[in-house]
Amino acid sequence: MNVNTKNSKKRLRVVLYLRLSKEDLYKLSPSEKSQSIKNQEIILRTYALENGWNIVGVFDDEDYSGSDRERPNFNKMINECKEGNVDIVLVKTQARFARDIELVNEYVHNKFRQWNVRFVTYIEKIDNTKDETKKTSQIIAMKDEWLLEDTSKNIRETLKSKRAKGQFTGSFAPYGYIKDRENKNHLLIDPIASLNIIRIFEEYNMGYGMDKIANRLSRDNILSPLEYKIFNGSKIKIPIKRKDYVNYISKAGTYVIDINYTNNQKKILKNITTIEVISNALLFNNTFNIRLLKKKNSKIKIYYSIKDLNKLDIIIDNGKYLFKNKPNFNNDDCWKEFKLNDTLPKDVTCIATYIMDLDRMHNIFYSFEITLKENRNHLKYYYYIFAYADYYNTHLNYHIKVRNKYNWSATTIRKILFDEVYIGNLVQFKTTTVSYKNHTLIYNNSDNQIRVENTHEAIINLRLWNAVQIKLSHNKRCCKGGKVHLLSNKVYCQCCQKIFYKCGKNIDGMGYLCCKDKLTSWSNCDNKKWINERFLHEYILQKFNILLDKYYSINKQIKYDNSFVENNLFQEKIKVLLKEKKEISFELDNKKGYFKNLYLDFKNGILNKKQYFYLKEEDEVEMKRLEQRLKIIERNLKSIYKEKNERKNRYLLFNKYKEINTLNSFIVDNFIDKIIIGKYDLITNSRNIKIIWNFL
Repeated sequence: MNVNTKNSKKRLRVVLYLRLSKEDLYKLSPSEKSQSIKNQEIILRTYALENGWNIVGVFDDEDYSGSDRERPNFNKMINECKEGNVDIVLVKTQARFARDIELVNEYVHNKFRQWNVRFVTYIEKIDNTKDETKKTSQIIAMKDEWLLEDTSKNIRETLKSKRAKGQFTGSFAPYGYIKDRENKNHLLIDPIASLNIIRIFEEYNMGYGMDKIANRLSRDNILSPLEYKIFNGSKIKIPIKRKDYVNYISKAGTYVIDINYTNNQKKILKNITTIEVISNALLFNNTFNIRLLKKKNSKIKIYYSIKDLNKLDIIIDNGKYLFKNKPNFNNDDCWKEFKLNDTLPKDVTCIATYIMDLDRMHNIFYSFEITLKENRNHLKYYYYIFAYADYYNTHLNYHIKVRNKYNWSATTIRKILFDEVYIGNLVQFKTTTVSYKNHTLIYNNSDNQIRVENTHEAIINLRLWNAVQIKLSHNKRCCKGGKVHLLSNKVYCQCCQKIFYKCGKNIDGMGYLCCKDKLTSWSNCDNKKWINERFLHEYILQKFNILLDKYYSINKQIKYDNSFVENNLFQEKIKVLLKEKKEISFELDNKKGYFKNLYLDFKNGILNKKQYFYLKEEDEVEMKRLEQRLKIIERNLKSIYKEKNERKNRYLLFNKYKEINTLNSFIVDNFIDKIIIGKYDLITNSRNIKIIWNFL
């Protein structure tokens, strides 16, 4: 809030700062939280009046830590002090102001004195104009910071223990789940959002790209995870950027207009009526699409009309739209009710709302979704509300926020497809912060994350999950139509080893594949001739059916030589990695012994402090590099062993087919490793095509 500087020249101007500790939120009930802030204000108001000070502002921050420098009202108060609008800052205790010794020293004992601002605490009697209280202030600040640090460590350890037990510790349930009311650390399936999760996995498995899935969900008016949380009343702190909120609509896109009004007057308001207008678009033509998204208060009725404004008895007076006569929304055929998820007709002329009565401190809230398809005239569209109570022009404090809608995106789809939470596993501690004072996010690698299986009911079955993960591992991109090309990332050039991409389209939907080298400015590859996609499909089908014939002709499963696979396909890789692992482990053991000798040299005076720490730091960096490389080797070995076991079981897939007539994504993903296309021979009108199977 802004301070009131009027009539404050005779008496000292004081601002009260109140804060509910973030740490206290876990201890207090909602009523106790509210009471805590009120009690602070009562105590400080009484103290200020007893001293004859003039209260010019009250600033409060709830749910903020005392070490947080980004507290909104704290920074507003600091700005008022800097502008010279404040003589005294009054707080209940110094801890309410800050639990950070650097913050206390910066403002209380430096900048406040520079700005001639007096800092006073009610409980400890700290006064920065009195030198004898400075040490007391610093000691209290140090103790507060230690307490905050200990609390932070305890909370981290508690969360770590819960995660290890498979308990969910996030503030908000992942999209598709809700928190169990009886146990907030347990997840239950959200019956509505879970259907969208299933749809996303199934569509991706069918061959739709991530962008296409996102567009299809948006087209069907399915709320994105963030919008879904907001719609259901979640108090999530959205990482909103300045560009998310706009003053007017000018660019094509989808927007959300949130409208909120609280009755702060002393009386009950009767017959509140509004006329709602978008400037430059009173007649909503084909460029606009408006849908009623949400309505919090059931008392409010929203209407629209397609009649001319004159027939609605609406006049324009000094730029304001006014009702000339009291409208009868219930019986007048000029008005139709605007219900949730309804879309306004294109020829609408006016929107109006009506509330019979609104009690003091009660509020109304509703929101519209507006899609602007085009704006060829580059107009700026503003949203206006003209409101009346008892049909007298009354100033009502409406709050209107216009923001970009948070739509589905390929990034959101990708995150969902990779998240193990949907098969009943919890993978937590993916991120952490530097410290309780520095909230910069650090992304933990997979080794430091906490993974527990079967902690809650799965939404996606393992068959579908595994099929999707195989597709994701191939990193396929979708075509312009939105579907993933069936042979994507499977076809390669024999001459330059670059991938073949789709470069054209036939009438039947099939296209042509060309070497990607043609896209470069300096094309060096001689394999420039395209290959017909239909021809390649038929070639693969022919070769695959030959394999099936061979398999069934011997009337038994092909015997697989495990030693051949191990010796020829995997053993060389395993041998190299195991050798490097042994060398790094040996070097790390030597480094540990070196550290011990280095410390003894320091203790015996052979090395001075500066030399010791320099050498120690140098070797610590090297040790971290070696340890990181060791983790990479372990992951590679694990991946190779897994691939080896998978290949042993590939022949079991033959039992699914006796003959195939059409290629599908399952056959391509499970049987084909890659297809190599040779240079086209103009004399023979042919080219070499080699299929590398996953099991040969």
